[in-house]
Amino acid sequence: MKQVFSITSPNVTDSTSKVLALRVGEKHFGFSISSLPVDELFQLAWYTGEQMDENSLREIYLSHPELKQGFDKVLICYDHPQSVLVPQNHFKQEDAPLLLQTMYGANSGDKVIAEAISNWQLYNVYAIPDEIDKWLGQHFAAGTVAHTYTVGLKQVEVTDFEGSFAIDFRSDDFSLIVTRANKLMMAQTFSYETPADVIYYLLDTCREFSFTQETVRVAISGLIDQQSGLYRELYNYFLHLRFREPVWQLPAAEQPYPGHFFTSLNDLAKCAS
Repeated sequence: MKQVFSITSPNVTDSTSKVLALRVGEKHFGFSISSLPVDELFQLAWYTGEQMDENSLREIYLSHPELKQGFDKVLICYDHPQSVLVPQNHFKQEDAPLLLQTMYGANSGDKVIAEAISNWQLYNVYAIPDEIDKWLGQHFAAGTVAHTYTVGLKQVEVTDFEGSFAIDFRSDDFSLIVTRANKLMMAQTFSYETPADVIYYLLDTCREFSFTQETVRVAISGLIDQQSGLYRELYNYFLHLRFREPVWQLPAAEQPYPGHFFTSLNDLAKCAS
């Protein structure tokens, strides 16, 4: 496992109400410990690897004894891409496994979860590895579970823009939520190796929904630096580009990384409020 970044603030005390937010995907794991209500960050770390399995989780867990302390709220978000969004009036619980089997080939080693997203009148049907679910359930039994698209849609601001992209980058994939006014057009995760791969997917999405590069609003977060080749390519192609920052407050000396690196953890922590 490679630690991408880590932050520790000296301000936490035993009497502080705390929320633990955990995000786990196929190749990454991150956590944050913050105040409740969520306005101050105490600790945060992000890991990547070739595969995030039970052994990887155990290794990280043993490296962070602070994960064993008591928390007022524990939130777990799965960033796995095997997800199907179904209109509420067409959803049937018994069809959920077949939907994922048809779309992704989900197998018997996967746990299938159906989550209601009431504000969008949708159900999010997704699959996660059963061993990951069992390990997290054993170590964080009080955790509330959600999927990355469910959490992401809670952050979407309804506007009258022609179209909006909300993009969160990890080391080798990114999630994309596409909206037009108050309508969800798409939520999908793409793997990438080069900036050209990212530009291809975004331009193809523009073509699919008749967006223009000059008018679509692009909000980005995650592991993308403003000095990187990836950011320069995005800047060259899209006129309305901005970083989506977290609401946590940290002194600059204690924040050696760009704040948008961990916006996704902040989004999850805010679900505790």
